Amino acid sequence: MRLYEELFKDANSFIGARCTITPKGGGYFEGVKAVEDFTAEKILLCLARERVEICGEGLFIKKYCDGDMEIGGKISALIVLSKGGAP
Repeated sequence: MRLYEELFKDANSFIGARCTITPKGGGYFEGVKAVEDFTAEKILLCLARERVEICGEGLFIKKYCDGDMEIGGKISALIVLSKGGAP
């Protein structure tokens, strides 16, 4: 956790949310408040302060509990769509 804190100390917009994309294409997301849309090619997540779109192929939700989400499949892009996040 100290590494994350050091790397993202100036990233005020993502406070309370983190993501890690694995080399094989899956990912782990913290601070997920809601899933707004979900297909095998796109997952739209609401975080505390942002909405993010995860694009890829064969996407699926492996685990989702207490704001932590593991996504399988091949993630090819992560796009921050807007400020605001979940209500």
